[in-house]
Amino acid sequence: MNQPLLRAEAIIIGNDGNSVFVQCDNEESFYRFPGGSVEFGETAAEAIRRELIEEFDLQSEVGSLACLNESIVEYDGKKRHHCTILHWVSIDDSIIQDSLIHNEQQGIKLIWRTFEQLKQKPLYPEGILDFLIARQEPVSHLVIRKNYDE
Repeated sequence: MNQPLLRAEAIIIGNDGNSVFVQCDNEESFYRFPGGSVEFGETAAEAIRRELIEEFDLQSEVGSLACLNESIVEYDGKKRHHCTILHWVSIDDSIIQDSLIHNEQQGIKLIWRTFEQLKQKPLYPEGILDFLIARQEPVSHLVIRKNYDE
């Protein structure tokens, strides 16, 4: 049995309140939020900080949990289950002119886009744009770390 893939992503809203820092390919054929897989033993917030530093040399302050997205998809007789934890994240957006190029994949970048621009292309996870525009209140998030072997 396959295990769900756990991802953590950053929702970064610009100081203007109307733009979002999103990840895309050079053609901007889609948009998604920066982040990546959560490694064993790290929290979603730790994964977001690590991914932003590794991929874009970008320092960040991870805030509260924004939402949880689960995608359960069946295709070609296969099932895929992704669980993505999205946090509100702040950065010093005064140091970023327009975009940042991915450190490991030259065809990927982070770029500021308005809500109107995000409506023109697919934005993942699906339905997230309505969530952002509505400015829904964050949900609570509890992290408990225990080691019973000590």
